[in-house]
Amino acid sequence: MRSARSSRAAPKRTWRTLYALPAFVLALPTIPAFVLLPTFYAETMGLGLATVGSIFLGLRLLDVISDPILGWASDQVPAHLGKRKLPIAIGAVVAGPALIMIFSPPPDVGLMYLTFWGALLYVGWTAVQIPYVAWAVDLEPEYQARASLNGLREGAGLLGILATGAMGVIFAEQTQNERFALMAWITVILGAGVIGIALRFVPERRPLRDLRARALTFPWGNKVCLRVIIAWFINGLANGLPAVCLPLFMVHILQADEQTQAVLLFIYFLFAVFGIGIWVFLARRWSKHRVWATTMILTCVVFAYVPFLSAGDAFAFGVICALTGMTLGSDLALPPAIQADCADWDRLRYQHERTATLFAYWSMATKLALGAAVGLAFPVLGALGLDGDTVAPPPIALTALVVIYAALPIVLKIAAVALMWNFPIDRDSHRAIQRALERKS
Repeated sequence: MRSARSSRAAPKRTWRTLYALPAFVLALPTIPAFVLLPTFYAETMGLGLATVGSIFLGLRLLDVISDPILGWASDQVPAHLGKRKLPIAIGAVVAGPALIMIFSPPPDVGLMYLTFWGALLYVGWTAVQIPYVAWAVDLEPEYQARASLNGLREGAGLLGILATGAMGVIFAEQTQNERFALMAWITVILGAGVIGIALRFVPERRPLRDLRARALTFPWGNKVCLRVIIAWFINGLANGLPAVCLPLFMVHILQADEQTQAVLLFIYFLFAVFGIGIWVFLARRWSKHRVWATTMILTCVVFAYVPFLSAGDAFAFGVICALTGMTLGSDLALPPAIQADCADWDRLRYQHERTATLFAYWSMATKLALGAAVGLAFPVLGALGLDGDTVAPPPIALTALVVIYAALPIVLKIAAVALMWNFPIDRDSHRAIQRALERKS
């Protein structure tokens, strides 16, 4: 029964690379779509900040709500129809044209145009992303190999972010409208190729029973999954606070110019790529949750030096960016592999399929954490007299900026470490889970 599909699958080393390549393409438009697009529609296209802000808030809410629905829908697809491949293909067909349309608006663009194509883009994007990440659970059943495969995917995504910055330099002579259009077409053309190749040559799934999801429910009874979701949310908030405050920190504390800021960001993401390989290597010898917890502790140690920085300390902050960038590699590669192990335990315990649904809830936790970071940091800093236009903010605002940027994330990461240090699923327990699943299959 597997021979027809297995014969089309590439050798393991090849299909692992082919599986990771779509992450590179999916990362290309992320910063333009989530960071630059609202300002583009508000100012360049003349729709206004308040109106565009309301629309994108609604789109983000749609994005969060659609996560579990689309994850559950992916779990409902029978294996012989392509439990992961079919939703990815449908999502790509929806997201591709939507990306081109929203990145290439007509001169007389209106609110309905932005709302309609924005909704299609967010839904299509989620329909690709969730089954794509869940696919790794099916492809690699082994404890350490999962960390390697997830690291390969996340490393490709980081390279896509770096490529976006490079294209910004290459297309610097183009207008903003032309840059957006070029980015969309490059993403769609490359995406059609690499996603098509991945769907064609990467294996479908490992031979387990074709279980179905019974209903769309939150895993309240699965304490293991809840533990990871809570730790993932706390760590996401700890990462989100520095992320949203980073431009303000570089401007008001370091007083760095735009070129220096760009270099610091490049260092951060570049070292994240290097860090993935280091942490995946260590995860072959230690438990994944211990390696992840250790890197969170290292981040706390590095962030402890941030309050001592002042204007002109760009080099010292560059070292901090390099070190925290490396630990970001752990945040990207190891938690999805830990979540995959939790999904195996869930399948064994409850005897139904909801792998993509669980990843959807983890995705919701990420998005809620980032939203909470913005909702916490910006109102506090604004109330204390600091915003993007402030030339000389009061000292209390600068103190609050340092606390939110570095001190509060340390407290949050320590809480996440406390949750994950003695996590019950290690290499041996996961091997027992896999053997039980094989017996039941």
